[in-house]
Amino acid sequence: MAGDEGLQEFLVLFAHHNMYFNMRFQELEALAALQGILKPDLYVEAPPSALNASPAVLVRMRQEDARKICERAVLVKAVLEVWSLGHSCPEAVQTAVAQGEAVRRQRRRFLAPPLKLQLRVEAFGRTLTVEEKTESMEGIRPLFDGDEVVDLKAPDTTLWVLEEHRHESVEKTHLGPRKCRPERVIIGRQVAGGRSVDKKIKGGEKCYFQLYDLSQRAVLGPTTLENELAFIMANCACVQSGQFGMDPFCGTGGLLLAMAHFGAKLFGGEIDIRVVRGWRIAYTKNKAAVLEAAQKRGLQSTSPSAAKACGKKPAERLEASSEADGVMTLQYLLKLGLPVQGVSVKKLKQTNPNARAEKDHALASAGGCNIFTNFVQYDLPSPDVVVCDNAMPCWRQPAGGWLDFIVTDPPYGVRAGAKKQGREGKEVVVQDVSSYIPSKVSYGEDELSHDLLGFASESLRDGGRLVFLVPVDLADFLGIDRAAVEQGVENLRPNMHDICHPKSGRKKDPRLCISETTRDPLLLDETRYVDFIPQHTHLTLMSASLQILSGGLGRLLVVMQRRPR
Repeated sequence: MAGDEGLQEFLVLFAHHNMYFNMRFQELEALAALQGILKPDLYVEAPPSALNASPAVLVRMRQEDARKICERAVLVKAVLEVWSLGHSCPEAVQTAVAQGEAVRRQRRRFLAPPLKLQLRVEAFGRTLTVEEKTESMEGIRPLFDGDEVVDLKAPDTTLWVLEEHRHESVEKTHLGPRKCRPERVIIGRQVAGGRSVDKKIKGGEKCYFQLYDLSQRAVLGPTTLENELAFIMANCACVQSGQFGMDPFCGTGGLLLAMAHFGAKLFGGEIDIRVVRGWRIAYTKNKAAVLEAAQKRGLQSTSPSAAKACGKKPAERLEASSEADGVMTLQYLLKLGLPVQGVSVKKLKQTNPNARAEKDHALASAGGCNIFTNFVQYDLPSPDVVVCDNAMPCWRQPAGGWLDFIVTDPPYGVRAGAKKQGREGKEVVVQDVSSYIPSKVSYGEDELSHDLLGFASESLRDGGRLVFLVPVDLADFLGIDRAAVEQGVENLRPNMHDICHPKSGRKKDPRLCISETTRDPLLLDETRYVDFIPQHTHLTLMSASLQILSGGLGRLLVVMQRRPR
């Protein structure tokens, strides 16, 4: 139905992502805000929450807004113009026919030749058999005149028949497919598609974020954020071209890469110089991409000395490589850590006892595994990264702020320890300031969160967004005392490291073996998250959603906004 200013009612169909399904409304609301649609005006009915298990929601927006949202969204599968609803396919068809001849003529504009039609029959909560799909296709015949042209490869109109079933995660399905009746059947026309619903269509492409898949990255770190989650967080921050953003715990730059895709000017902070320089922390994932990035940096040439060296045996080429300045030679490949047939690392050390030190130096100067290699791989502008301590920010703070968004994944102290500058014990006299690296001490979770929110309140412009992840113990949501089930542990210190790695070992609690697709209201009730999220007087909590992890742990995706000064 068309409304004021060209607004129409559409059905947003989400992808049922096992890990990030609970974040779907956060992303949708943020992308709608980019189009000037506020949350109270977005939903036709009451604003939904993660407690709602349905993969679809009715919204109000313009058709052009729907297309723009699908272009960026990670969790939106398609946007449909609803033609009819019913508790079964025959009932939905009967409802569509009963709407009258005028509505039928209006829909005929999308079905009449020479336009080509594609029909999609899908279900949520169960798997349809071929026979059931065929039955549904035959059942919607009354909607057509019989002269329609079907083309599955290059359609002009895509018509959906969607069955929505109640999704019972505890229901046993090994005895055969579910036979339950659908809760509702939706018939609608697709006005915008996302998440590669057109991958089988002629000229269809994969989702844009799949280009940045971790398996294709040149360089990864041990805690590089998963690709899809990085883009979800960038969307929640409303990242746009021409804005200024930052990740104060940038690591190997996974989040910065996602934000750079949208054209923002980026800054990064990282306390560990080894991560920034690529010294023993980052590692090569895509060897071909590393070589391509080195070539883009001008580290590859075809000099006569290189050509001469290529005709020698591996050991001889190793010696001759020193004569080829700036050439992609064997020694350079070995310094990058790439395996070369016929030459082992042991032999490299025998030839050059200082191979490890030279490798570290090569990674720092040639850019084999440092934080900027991935940006060179994807032809994106490199961010400005500063080795600094989040507990003592080195950034200037002009009045009114200077950042439009801050998106970060702080260290939890589990796989990557949270550290700050400091020393436990006696003072140390620094002999050489130019080469001195300050010692570090543990950085408490509460202190880290306090410093992050304080920095955000000073650095964000009015209306700027802070998007970050907060680790949580699911036992707290479920009312389970972990200390009572640990072996020989009386009291657990309230930090994530001790929860994951108790000194006396852990006795497995079956109550904490939770599926990532759980629909437990004790875990999905967003009103319970406030007690676990750090607060600041200058920041408004916009939304939060939970991702279930293993070991009875989880993490909250938190979105905050800077209040007007």
